[in-house]
Amino acid sequence: MARVRWWGTGVVALVLLVLGAGLPLLDEALGDRGRPLAPGTVLSAGTERDGVRPVTFTVPSAGWVLNRAETSLTNNIELTSDDVVFNLSVVIPLGPLDAGRLWDGLGRIVAAGGHSRLRTQPAPITTAHGLTGLTGRLAGPERAGTAAVFARDTLGATVTASGPPRAFRDVAGQVEAMTRTVRIAAPWR
Repeated sequence: MARVRWWGTGVVALVLLVLGAGLPLLDEALGDRGRPLAPGTVLSAGTERDGVRPVTFTVPSAGWVLNRAETSLTNNIELTSDDVVFNLSVVIPLGPLDAGRLWDGLGRIVAAGGHSRLRTQPAPITTAHGLTGLTGRLAGPERAGTAAVFARDTLGATVTASGPPRAFRDVAGQVEAMTRTVRIAAPWR
């Protein structure tokens, strides 16, 4: 009569348990999910010159996390707060740049992503530093948000923020405050 050995099944079960439970714990311990940001943190993006990046904004309150995997300081910064994603992108124009053309281009990019669309005609916005641009709402299936564009002669920036409607409502004031801190160094050539 053959003897049945169960130790092989036990080893497989143990490996699956370690992978299923251990890897998420290791991932969290190593900080792969991002870095929490303190209120007042200034973030900068764009090509660095003389130790300075040209586009900056300030995080107004706790609860925002820098998504390291989706951030490239030369062209964009992504933050998250629960299910809401805030993204600032640097725009380097190939020709004349103004906020209206930048808004139209952002609308095409957002629509191509398939998750949201710019829903309203943009309204003027002025940051705390006097930078002018355009802003409007984003909407999509189970998504709510806002977008803004800012343009100088040699550089621009786009801001999008969206998430599930309830989550977005909870941080909408923070998103607006963050957007109003955007600054583009000028001239930047």
